[in-house]
Amino acid sequence: MAIKKPSKTLLRGVPLKFVSKKVSGGGGKSVNTEIPLVPFIDFLIVLVVFLLISFSASGELLAQKPNLTMPKASNVVDLEISPVIAVDPIVVTLDGRRMADTASLASSPKVERIEQMIQDLETLKRNWSILHPQEPFPGQVIIQADVSIDYRVIKKLMFSAAQAGYGNISFAVNRLSKD
Repeated sequence: MAIKKPSKTLLRGVPLKFVSKKVSGGGGKSVNTEIPLVPFIDFLIVLVVFLLISFSASGELLAQKPNLTMPKASNVVDLEISPVIAVDPIVVTLDGRRMADTASLASSPKVERIEQMIQDLETLKRNWSILHPQEPFPGQVIIQADVSIDYRVIKKLMFSAAQAGYGNISFAVNRLSKD
């Protein structure tokens, strides 16, 4: 027997029409498709522009709640990433988690600890020390409060933050225009 050049002979002898069509490639779409390069590049450019617009390096870290009117100030400093205590007329939240009711905090004139907030701030402090073992803890927290909030509520928040080891307290304000 002579040596022949190999050819496609697999499943050629099967008398079924659809099998022979599949084996010979019979008019179906090619398995190898090309990626249209121009729309792909357009998509990537739109994605990069969107990410650049979304990212702000100017210190705008807070998203203001719709029912919150923050005070205005002219002497301001850009904020750093820190836990955010948001206080609106209804509820007090820490990084979006509910801590207490504003009305119940305003009703008592005594300076009291907010235990849930202290526990959560201490947990954040432990997590920070695990992630940054060689750096001293900055103890910074941002209070984002409505203009109409009673000072007793703010005083209780500051006291609780200090009890948890957060002595560097910043207030989020809206920047006044230079005019």
